[in-house]
Amino acid sequence: MLLRAHELWRIAGETPPMTAALYRLVLALAHRVYGPRDYDEWAELWRADKLPAEPLERYLGRYRDCFDLFHPERPFLQCPALAELTPGSVTKLVPYRATGNNVTLFDHTTAQDRVTLDPAAAARWLVTVQAYDTGGLKTPYRKDKSSQPAPCNMFGCALVEGATLKETLLLNLAVYDPDRERPNRFTTPDDRPAWEAPEPPDPDSDARQSLGWTDLLTWPSRRVLLSARDEDGRMVVDGVVLTPGTRLEDDLAEVELMAAFRRRAGRKGEPEGPFLPVLLEERRGVWRHAAELLLAGDRWRRRPHTLGHLANVVKRGLISEKTVYTLRVFGQRLDDKGGAVRYWREETVPAPVALLRAEEPRVGYLIGHAVRLADEVGEALWDLERRYRQEFKAAPSADLEVAYWPRLPGPFGEFLCALADAVRERCPGTDATKEWARAVERVARDAADRWAEGSWRRGHWLSKAGEHLNFFYGRLARLAKEFHGDVAGYTLPAGEVA
Repeated sequence: MLLRAHELWRIAGETPPMTAALYRLVLALAHRVYGPRDYDEWAELWRADKLPAEPLERYLGRYRDCFDLFHPERPFLQCPALAELTPGSVTKLVPYRATGNNVTLFDHTTAQDRVTLDPAAAARWLVTVQAYDTGGLKTPYRKDKSSQPAPCNMFGCALVEGATLKETLLLNLAVYDPDRERPNRFTTPDDRPAWEAPEPPDPDSDARQSLGWTDLLTWPSRRVLLSARDEDGRMVVDGVVLTPGTRLEDDLAEVELMAAFRRRAGRKGEPEGPFLPVLLEERRGVWRHAAELLLAGDRWRRRPHTLGHLANVVKRGLISEKTVYTLRVFGQRLDDKGGAVRYWREETVPAPVALLRAEEPRVGYLIGHAVRLADEVGEALWDLERRYRQEFKAAPSADLEVAYWPRLPGPFGEFLCALADAVRERCPGTDATKEWARAVERVARDAADRWAEGSWRRGHWLSKAGEHLNFFYGRLARLAKEFHGDVAGYTLPAGEVA
């Protein structure tokens, strides 16, 4: 795949978590094969038509057996010592299969069903389970059967996407030199991906800090062993042993480079508490965290390291400031106990490189106010529904939220691109903010109007709906006016006055 990356568009798994896990695996491999140790090496890879074959051949000459899914001594990402345990169903690897406490709506697989996977599918799910497995009780190797959720459940995994897979890999391939503690100070000379470990993992669960970036990308959160058999002349995976693995003892905000982090505001408006990872929400889009995802870090936020890497690449003139990439964010959310999947998501946000390099504080203020406008209008819509239903003592529904939030990512993406143009050309951002406000008002009015025209309302209740709708219109107008007042002082470039 690496040697054909210039011909391919992207990696796409069966689920967003699988896609993210596969990218992380391939990035770990690419780091070990290509580095790059500095930006000169990165530039050489970027300018080449395709990734060079010789470094990959050298690497595979040493580690080829480590990628064998059924190797008798070192099966890929597995623990051969688990062979003494009885395998369970392979549905343990697949979240949308009903197994154990994982009751699903549409899949009705039972423990008696003989589900099999072909080796390629089993390998993909194996990689995914190491990154995204749920927590809770697992089959114990000896006594320990409790497990924490795998690390990638804790954050939205951000990936900059280029025109080809080669571009995408390089855009996310920050400078990597463990001997010089790069890409971060937590990457040690001992860093290595899971398959390079000198010995297979011990079957007992343990806990430790990561050795570095590629160790974290391939973190062994579970001990796994696949079982296979011949079926009509082809190999199929028909069972798996899945036990607790290695608990991560690092602070994710310090070591995870594909996540954005933010701090909450305290009572006095100052940031307080630890940096918290940006997560994907069920209804409201990840675009609401554009400042944390795209802009340079400060006391409030930390963007993914890969975005800082991209800003450095642009600074060196290797990529035009007019370029707009796509930031693809993957996430999986678990229930309150961490033992079952609630939902998974894959969302996109435009990533104009002019914003990645922006150093003016006004950019953060403008994005922050734009998001706050959407939040306040969303709250007004929620109040519209809640107040109306209070009239007849009914619980509010999510209908207005569903009609509002999913229609905002497109206009917000246009706002980001327009703001990037203004930053690059040192122009006021007035047009961008005005168009965004118009878009929010339009989407909110459409949602409210459709709500008011609901066919079930008659007579008195239709009149009441009209009263609440008019109140909402007034509130919407006030919010838009306040927004324009708030951003008026930030639309001009630094050092310029109207």
